[in-house]
Amino acid sequence: MNAITLYTRKQGEATSFEFNVFDNQFATENLAVRKVLMAMLESVRHTLTVLEIEYNDSMLVEKVGAKKAGELLRFLGATKENSQEHRSNDIVVSRSFRTALTDERYDYFYNLTDIAQLSHYRLKAGDEDRIVFYFTRYLQLIAPDQQSHDTFLNKLESFSLPYKLVPIK
Repeated sequence: MNAITLYTRKQGEATSFEFNVFDNQFATENLAVRKVLMAMLESVRHTLTVLEIEYNDSMLVEKVGAKKAGELLRFLGATKENSQEHRSNDIVVSRSFRTALTDERYDYFYNLTDIAQLSHYRLKAGDEDRIVFYFTRYLQLIAPDQQSHDTFLNKLESFSLPYKLVPIK
């Protein structure tokens, strides 16, 4: 297996690791991609408290079916009270919601078989992004400290997933 490329950037004490889906040329349901997400989750699990999700109704229904889409959104914490519509020319293009990240919701992300099942999600420590998946473009980890940084890279190694770090200024 070729090494995956991770773009890195220092952000104060934090380090951003970005897995660009196009550059790595893996499908979002590929085991290597899933392992990247799993390693990210494990490296910051102790800090995660908030989940934000943005989705397009028709794209989600196409991926999982209408009934399962509704069940999934309810499971992940979507309610009428916490959901927002995002419009363009009076047409709803997406919806989003923010909720607490419970253990069950963490497990959902850890066990995802396709990291792009949802279009855009953020797992946060309060208001600080820790893991961001953005519309099949990239998956990003913002490791807040050296311990999270090291845990992420050690987890990739334990998954036998070779990687190459490319610093970005």
